[in-house]
Amino acid sequence: MMRSHVVVWALLAATLTPGLAGADPLLPRETADVRGADSGSVGLFNPLRLGFSHAEIELHPVAALVAPHADLRMPLLRAQQPGDWRTTAILGLALPSPAWRMEKPFGFAGDLVPSCKVADIDPKLASWCDRPGWMLSPKFGVQVSKGLAMNGAVERGVLTLAGEVATGWLLSGKAARPLDAWAPAAVQFAPYIGRFRAQARAAYDHAVTDWLRLRAEVAGYYVERPADDPLSPWYASVHVGADVQTSEHTRIALGAIYWNYDKHQRTVAVGADGYATATYGRSHEVWPAVDLVWQWGSSAPLAARRADVPASESP
Repeated sequence: MMRSHVVVWALLAATLTPGLAGADPLLPRETADVRGADSGSVGLFNPLRLGFSHAEIELHPVAALVAPHADLRMPLLRAQQPGDWRTTAILGLALPSPAWRMEKPFGFAGDLVPSCKVADIDPKLASWCDRPGWMLSPKFGVQVSKGLAMNGAVERGVLTLAGEVATGWLLSGKAARPLDAWAPAAVQFAPYIGRFRAQARAAYDHAVTDWLRLRAEVAGYYVERPADDPLSPWYASVHVGADVQTSEHTRIALGAIYWNYDKHQRTVAVGADGYATATYGRSHEVWPAVDLVWQWGSSAPLAARRADVPASESP
């Protein structure tokens, strides 16, 4: 079995590598580097990122139809040479309310807020509906990156530290109770129901070859909960993955994310005396992270600057 796996990977490498001859080395993602003008990327699940002269805009095209949103990424400190620190500020704003009122496949009505589905069937139970009111959700974050594992003037590795806060400003109605959902949804949508969220992340991205990059990230999150909620507001995640270049403009991202959080998971154990004892602990989830990413323009981010790119040409 192990031998067959080795053969598969060898064939994959032999298939990809000749087709990538002459293509630019695969550059890291999710760093503080900002794309240059007329460049960008988009994935099946990764957001659309568009580079301009002095900034980058990020959004999810389909989600924006029912929950208008956009993030503006602006460089605060640019690297003057490979290996330097660089810093980028992130300002975001979203109007998520329409998504809570639309049915699938675009909206979440009756899914993440099931109490409202009951109220829709029986108007007498309208008071049960815990749908969040109309609100704006602002976000502010900072990313800092530094090139490591230098190979001459090329950064083989990039360390990125990031922090972000987001919340929901009610325009009308009320904030909903925390979502009874899986960890990725509970964390991602917390500001969209009026809950404050803070997060800190540390990631390292390393180029194994010109067409393969490995990435590891650890993150911690604080999600506001009501005073009478016994669950812990703290979440943690670990992400490991690889990016494989499949053509000059495409890459496949493969990985997994482990989540640890408090969902009041109940475990019942029967002792030698025949009595059952219930204990409550934190939950564990593992989610796949797979995507196909297409990028275009000037070799995408600025992160892995090469010796043949003058500093004056940096965006």
